Amino acid sequence: MRNIISTFLVLSFLTVFGTVLVFGQTPGLRVSADVPFDFTVGDSTFAAGKYEMVLTNNFGSVYTVSLFNENNKRILSTTAIRTGSTNKDNSDLLFASDGGGRFLEKLRTPEMGFQFGSSKKQRLIAQAKKISVPTNASPNE
Repeated sequence: MRNIISTFLVLSFLTVFGTVLVFGQTPGLRVSADVPFDFTVGDSTFAAGKYEMVLTNNFGSVYTVSLFNENNKRILSTTAIRTGSTNKDNSDLLFASDGGGRFLEKLRTPEMGFQFGSSKKQRLIAQAKKISVPTNASPNE
């Protein structure tokens, strides 16, 4: 009888714990964009084309970012920090440009914004010129 009660308690605990993990996750955000130029994210450079980005909340304001190409293949995994930099009218990707390269700096939606990591060179370029690319954004389900 004791073994049955112990087994039942363990299974109940595992069920509750699993439910909390599954339903406690923030769904995140999914955006797609047709980027008309080659661009760099971190140390990786990508050709012009259609991309989809999925952002999932890790903890606090830190998000995991996955970038997918037209074939739905994940080509980059990185992190971004949620910021207050939003775009009231629509969603867009904001690139810093120095004429020789374009670096993904921010993703802005009407609800929230995200800052991507950058090198010292990219931060200096970010002070020069900005290029905005419209995106389609939706909750990640």
